[in-house]
Parts: sequence; C-alpha cells; structure tokens
Amino acid sequence: MPMRSGRAPVPLRGAKEARDAVTLARLLRGTITPLRGDEVLALLEPHRPRLVPKPVNPLAAMLGQPQGRLLEALLRPTAPIILDVLLPRLRDHLIDRVVHNKGTAEDGLPGALEVATALRALVALLRGAGRGAVLSVVSAIEADARADADRLVRGEASAAGTEDDPAGATAGAMDSLAHALLRFEARRLMLETLGATVALRDVVYQSRRLTRHALRRAAEAMDGFGADRGIKALHASLATLASVDGLLVVALRNLDDQEEHREEANAFVEPADRKAMNDCLSAAWRLSDTLFDLVGKAANGGDLDELLFEALLRQLRSLHQFCTDLDHAGRPAVLDTLERRLAERSRALAGMAGERLVGILLARPADPAKARRLLARGQSLAQLLYDMGQDGDELEALALRLVVARDALNHAAA
Repeated sequence: MPMRSGRAPVPLRGAKEARDAVTLARLLRGTITPLRGDEVLALLEPHRPRLVPKPVNPLAAMLGQPQGRLLEALLRPTAPIILDVLLPRLRDHLIDRVVHNKGTAEDGLPGALEVATALRALVALLRGAGRGAVLSVVSAIEADARADADRLVRGEASAAGTEDDPAGATAGAMDSLAHALLRFEARRLMLETLGATVALRDVVYQSRRLTRHALRRAAEAMDGFGADRGIKALHASLATLASVDGLLVVALRNLDDQEEHREEANAFVEPADRKAMNDCLSAAWRLSDTLFDLVGKAANGGDLDELLFEALLRQLRSLHQFCTDLDHAGRPAVLDTLERRLAERSRALAGMAGERLVGILLARPADPAKARRLLARGQSLAQLLYDMGQDGDELEALALRLVVARDALNHAAA
C-alpha cells in the first residue's frame, strides 16, 4: 500500500499470533494428553491478558477419559485467550496480507492459507464461537475484490480512452490486468479455505468480469492498428502483444472460467466468456492479415522505416508465441489454424524476400543501397523463422541467399 511521506511503514499485524495459532491448531488436532495440555498452556501464556487468571492444566486428573472430554476440558480455561486475543489478531493479520497486500521478511511466518486454515479450525473447535473474525475477513476480501474490479473495468488505473491512448492499451496495462487476476486467484483460494461459499461466488463473478474486460481491451488494441495503421494505434497494439505473458494469463483464466461455468449457447445468445475469447482471437487473425500485408510490401522492396519493420515482426513473433504457449484442455481450434497460418505465411515471406534480394543483385544498373536494405530485412525474417521453430528448407534457402548477397555486396564495395 502507498505510504504517506515522512511516515514509517506500518508493520504487519499479528505475526506472532499467526505463528502460534498454526501451532495451536496442530496441537489440538493431535491426541490430547496431560503433556499436550502443558504444551498448549505454555503456548498461550504469552498471549494471556493480565486480568485473565493463569489457567491450570485440568487433564492431570482425567486419565482414561475419552478424547472428546479431554479436549473440552482443555478448551474451557483456554477459550477466553483464543477468543479475545488470538482470533482478533488472526483477523487483522489476514486482512493485512490479503487485502492490504502487506508482507514481511520475518522467517518462519506461515502462509496466509495456513493461517486461514488455523482460524477456521479454531472456530470449529470452539463450536462457532469467534465466527465474527472469519466473517470480518470474508467481508473485507469481498469488498476489496469488488472495488478492485470496478476500478480496473472502469479504467481508472489505465486511463482507457484518452486522447494519447485511444485504445486504452498503455504499456504494461495487460500485465497489470494479469497481476490483478492473480490477486483474484489468491482471494478465491482464501475464501475456499474459509468456507465462504456465498462470497466466493461473488469474487468468481468479479474475476470473470475482469477477464472479459481484459480480452476486450486486447481485441480493441489489435483491431485499432488494423483500422488506423497510425503510430498511436501501433503503440497500443505493440503494448498489448509485448505483454504476451500477461495475455496468456488472461486467456488461461478465461478458458478455466468457460470450463468451470459451462453455459449453453444457442442461435441467439453466445456465452459471455466464450464471446470475449472469440472476439479476441478474431482480432488477432485480422491483425495478422494487416501485419503480413505491411511486412510483405517491405520485404518486396517497399519503403518502410526499419524500426517500424522490426516492430511489425515483433508482433508476428508475439502472436505466434501466444498461439503455441496457450496450452489448455479447452483450447479453441482456431488457435491451431492461426498458428499454422502464421508459420506458412512467414515461410512464404522468407522465400519472396530471398528471391527479391537475388533479383536486385542481378538487376542492371545495380542498386547497392536497396540491396543492403533488403539484406537486413531478410536477416530479420530469417530470425523470425528461427524463433517460430521453422528451421526447414525455407530457412536454409534464405540463409544461403543472404550469405551470397552479403559476399557479393562486400566484393562490390571492395
């Protein structure tokens, strides 16, 4: 959380109580014996309020009694300490870690899910007493998730639709949305651990809503360049595909949502999760057409800034990486088609670039400047094929032509 200047960072609350609560839950799950009772009392002693009398181990005089009675007898003198001290501190600790995203470098601190498991176990052992601590954590997580989704969907964090960034795809925006979805995963795990089924449904809804928003943003950015081909639209498209790992996180979350919440489609209504994914993939397909059109003209000798040419190739490389790395049981079939299409058209471009380069070298009068420009572009296309894993005949043929062309140009210059 951002800190006000001049103030020391607020420490994580309840670190010691969290560690001791995990140990206490483990002790109370085991076999209850007088020795185990001494361990429990010693563990709770540092947390005992001054006005609470020091409890005495009642188990020494209960040898041979059933485990249920031994546990009940041990909880009777220790319940005030657990209810009044441990549970409120566990509540504050979990809210700090899950909602306020506070951390600590302290060694031996149990994970947040481990603390939540201990909290739920202690409340269950007390037969529901202290459930308010659990409800407070659940309410805080649910409210935070709803506020987070509202902020991101409405574009407060990314300034979507500004004059400088009409597609709302500023650099890092996709990564930010992916990180937000990972935070939603942490919230879902926490609510599942706490057994909060109603709140869990709401957080799942907010997560699905944010995932669809992220896919729509990606589709808008990719379609923007196909429609405009201006520098701003190119920047938005580049920023989206440069965050290919973030886009993969979003797509995988969407496919998981489709699998977990199967909705029947009909001729009039397409499920929202599936529609968001299909729209994004359709935009990627259209973007590939635009990219191949521009790259093909440049590889054939057309005038194009070299930095722009490299930027277009980076987008093709990122599109191919997205198709190949999206591994999921519900992977849409169009991804396989798009992956093959990207590879096939890239190989065709490489062949055309090689032939064009040879034609320029053999032309009279010679044009060394154009030949060197095509040589550099051919080298970039060869790297694109290699990055795509297309190291077959097309790459070898292009590489041979590049070597011959470089030698010829060097000989002519000498």
